[in-house]
Amino acid sequence: MSAKPASVPIELPLALRFMLLIGAAMLSLSVLFVLALRLSVTKRQDAELRQSIGRITETLERSGAEELAFVELAYYITYVVYDGDGTVLATNDSLLPLLDSGGTCRSYFQKGYFADGDLNIRYLSRSANAASAAGSVPVTAECALDIANDSAAAMLSAVPLLALLSLIPVLLISFTLSFLISRRTISAFKKLQADYDREKAFSSNVSHELKTPISIIDGHANLLKRWGKDDPAQLEQSIDAILHETENMGAIVSTLLDMSRLERGQIRVQKERFFVTNLFSALREEFLALHPALRITVSDPDFIELESDMQKLHQIFTVIMANSVKFAGEDCCITLSCQRAGSRLRLSAADNGAGFAPQVLPHVFERFYKGDAAHRRDDGGAGLGLSIAQALAQALGGSIQAANAEGGGAVITVTVPL
Repeated sequence: MSAKPASVPIELPLALRFMLLIGAAMLSLSVLFVLALRLSVTKRQDAELRQSIGRITETLERSGAEELAFVELAYYITYVVYDGDGTVLATNDSLLPLLDSGGTCRSYFQKGYFADGDLNIRYLSRSANAASAAGSVPVTAECALDIANDSAAAMLSAVPLLALLSLIPVLLISFTLSFLISRRTISAFKKLQADYDREKAFSSNVSHELKTPISIIDGHANLLKRWGKDDPAQLEQSIDAILHETENMGAIVSTLLDMSRLERGQIRVQKERFFVTNLFSALREEFLALHPALRITVSDPDFIELESDMQKLHQIFTVIMANSVKFAGEDCCITLSCQRAGSRLRLSAADNGAGFAPQVLPHVFERFYKGDAAHRRDDGGAGLGLSIAQALAQALGGSIQAANAEGGGAVITVTVPL
């Protein structure tokens, strides 16, 4: 049987998409930058060509071709002057081809023009009348700029490579940052989704819990309205049922209000110093008064003193012990004990009941969880007691854990600071 392939975290494709988006944006900006730079360089080259051709034609018309050798031109500017028959009258580069641009700056490229390279120039030609001993002679003056030897053009040719090289670290940085941001964003989204799902389930469970007592009250009220008020036995039964379900609804609403106050941080912790034995003894007396058949053992050999909120710890263990009575029966045995754990104290309540089923154990502190999907009402309660116990333990700066004892039964441990 083939193993199921591991799913790719959603942060990875998001980071890759973001990296590609950044890469495309940077590449586009680089292309635009290169085009703008090329246009700027071309304009500068054209300005130099127009300035150089102006000097050459001015010298030709004033002094003739012989004086061109004294015209100051940039070292990378070459020129040639030729007549209508293609006869070269003057030049500073014998290999420069005779070209006519028609008065407009143009580019010219010829591969393998030289034995050791290509010809790549920007040129401009202009008609002029060269002065000579025989009078004015119509000629064509051509100025050229060797792009390969132009420093600005050379820098321009290196820009794409530099852009690509600089793009690599930018892509790596953008991938890393986007991955981290995506992971945090997805985590926040998952938390929001979990909160939404929890609140949705909460609303559904509240509706479920309140629907049953409301239906029972409505049913008995209609029964009394029709004929039950004339039947003393039915009247007594219906009144008892209505009162019982009203009490259940009140308990659910009260518990929900407690949960709401805890979550909003409206319940203050009032710390005091007390002995754990006093807390356990008070719990023992209260439960024995209600359930005389219970066997409750208190174990505090070190007579530990604790600084915490005794009332809230009392509320936590009331929930825990009430669950033990509910599920282990009236003759169950409950052991209350405490143990130091560094700077914290572990307070435990263990019973001799059936313990937690493996599928139930991970969910015992969830709201409205009763061990099955049907939320049966046979045992009573709304499944909120341990949720409140957990919230109270956290309000005290501690935690609560549930487990099964080695010899059987359930063990719930509350850990709080000493």
